[in-house]
Amino acid sequence: MTKENDIKVSVLMLSYNQEAYIEDAVRSVMHQLTDFDFRLVIGDDCSTDSTLAICRRLQTEYGANRIEILPSDHNVGLLANFKRPFEACSGIYIAICEGDDYWTDRMKLQIQADFLDSHPDYSTCVHRVVNYYQDEGTLSKSNGGQKAENDIIDLARSNFISNVSAMFRRGLFGDLPEWILNVATYDYAIHLMNAEYGKIHYINRCMAVYRKHRSALWSQSGAEKQYIMAMTVRKVLMEHFKMRRPDVYAILLDAYVNNAVALLCHYARTAVSPDKARCIADEVLAVSPSLTEAELRERIDAALARTPSLKERAMALLKSTYRKFTRFMPVPKPA
Repeated sequence: MTKENDIKVSVLMLSYNQEAYIEDAVRSVMHQLTDFDFRLVIGDDCSTDSTLAICRRLQTEYGANRIEILPSDHNVGLLANFKRPFEACSGIYIAICEGDDYWTDRMKLQIQADFLDSHPDYSTCVHRVVNYYQDEGTLSKSNGGQKAENDIIDLARSNFISNVSAMFRRGLFGDLPEWILNVATYDYAIHLMNAEYGKIHYINRCMAVYRKHRSALWSQSGAEKQYIMAMTVRKVLMEHFKMRRPDVYAILLDAYVNNAVALLCHYARTAVSPDKARCIADEVLAVSPSLTEAELRERIDAALARTPSLKERAMALLKSTYRKFTRFMPVPKPA
């Protein structure tokens, strides 16, 4: 029997109304081949379908010592639902597999744990994933050009981490900060805080499927909400890093402004109420005092006037053609 002190890796899984996907996710975790003990911790946010019943059936099959379920008697939302299982995790490392994603390689946990064991200067290990656009039936592979060794500056510039690929050292930044409840998604905040304590290793090997579908939080949001979510998490992280890492703060501020410009361009193209656009512009100018209103207007006008280069149009066409071709390719199976 697996004992609490024997666990090396806790796998964190969040679920909410994912009856069509949750069994693939759970079994892909439980089928991992390791020379150490691991435990799956599932936080269910009061699912109204059969998600929780499926989890309990699988818990009976694999054992309560290997799968812990933390149900909720009412819907608490993504961030509060993340907090409970995150704090219940034990062991040296935490890996993440959301309830609608799954792992495809039975050696995933072993490979990542072995790397972190032998590289104490790294906080996090991630890998390439297959993106499955379920509603279209198409596939792509994530950031194939990502370098193997990355640091907090790289992550501040661009969030290259697919959450389903992440394994990181538990307890690097202590308790979850209260502000985590103010962001729309937790992943970028967690990975950036971990990156303050060590480098990030990227493995160019597909070991998971990230499922993109209409009912997923990011897909549901639409362009406006996606820009606002990106701005919100960066604004909160800016406060966290302002005194700790001014270099990280500066990069996050630039990304925040870029997202705001993109949002204001979206508003201009969709004839949104001028009052709404004015509120966003005022917020950006307050967050970035060195930016003048004239400069902000100039950046918006330049973005609206810009047309894609020939190379950009060619790459977009190539990607679109490849995506269509992948409809005839098999979707990777769960481990």
